[in-house]
Amino acid sequence: MEPSRRWQPYRAPASQDVSSIVGDLRVLPGLPGPPQSPDRDILVHLPAGAMSSGRRYPVLYMHDGQNLFDAATSFSGEWQVDETLALLEAEGLELIVVGIPNAGDGRYAEYTPYKGRRPGFTGGLGRAYLRWVAVVVKPEVDAAFPTLSGRETTGIMGSSLGGLISLWAAVAHPATFGLIGSVSTAVTPGQNEIIRRLARLPVPPLRAYLDVGGHEASDAPNPGLERRWSKAMIRESWQIRDSLVASGLREGETVRLVEDPDAVHHEAHWARRLPDALRFLFGPISV
Repeated sequence: MEPSRRWQPYRAPASQDVSSIVGDLRVLPGLPGPPQSPDRDILVHLPAGAMSSGRRYPVLYMHDGQNLFDAATSFSGEWQVDETLALLEAEGLELIVVGIPNAGDGRYAEYTPYKGRRPGFTGGLGRAYLRWVAVVVKPEVDAAFPTLSGRETTGIMGSSLGGLISLWAAVAHPATFGLIGSVSTAVTPGQNEIIRRLARLPVPPLRAYLDVGGHEASDAPNPGLERRWSKAMIRESWQIRDSLVASGLREGETVRLVEDPDAVHHEAHWARRLPDALRFLFGPISV
């Protein structure tokens, strides 16, 4: 099985001399984006030999795709997803990861499903964005690569606002995404309704991974605000956990919240927690 000719081997930007990519990374250039949003280059990282193995693999869709694999394209460091996949592959856990780059200045709008009313917090394009992921991006990936396409083998994950829009997948697209990962979730003004809706899901996710650092607001203008804002993010993470339990998930078995006391809101800390997050979402269920 070989992918469509539109898919190409990934190459680092010409302006960069060094790429940090590990393994088989493909790119689909210029996929038309959601309404009111730019086109995207979709990234797909494959297990070694996946195209000739005769096997099919679970799939994880991840937001902020330019920050996942290559330090040459990242905003402030990469998640080291490719290195993590190599580690897990050695343990026998293999999956395909799809990286969807954000919309730059349109990132906030795309990663928020509700229109905020406060200045600086006006979003509301998240519904259209996630619908595009489900009905445009996912069929492109499923058509080109050996995926296991059911909800029980399809996950979605992101950090900060990417974590928020991943939770929206549990609300709006439960038949598509059965595995939810929300890392250092940012519940910005006007988006709290997501937490309430998670408590009454008709079809809850099969598994959900959540985490939060102890110093998420380390870039706050003063120590007092850092403590207040960090405590607020921790509190909201527990509220999300409680809502998912109310919808039927079981603490420690099908939903897990990890607190990382020394962690800040940064890719290096998300990379550190990623291996265990993927083991929980895609590994055997503990009983």
